[in-house]
Amino acid sequence: VSVRVLIGTDGRVKAVEQVSATSTAFFEATKRQALGKWRFKPATRGGVPQESWKTMSVRFELKNA
Repeated sequence: VSVRVLIGTDGRVKAVEQVSATSTAFFEATKRQALGKWRFKPATRGGVPQESWKTMSVRFELKNA
């Protein structure tokens, strides 16, 4: 799954856009994780935190239980 994420000034993900995905379910799972758990160091300009977009790839590995 490839996504674009909008990283807020607080380092939290504010928005997620699909770039590519093998299935809607994988994209939705990535979106839930990004909005709920991912944290980043925000971009800065002149030492001031700025919102920024980042493109990321997420790989899923399915294991037998």
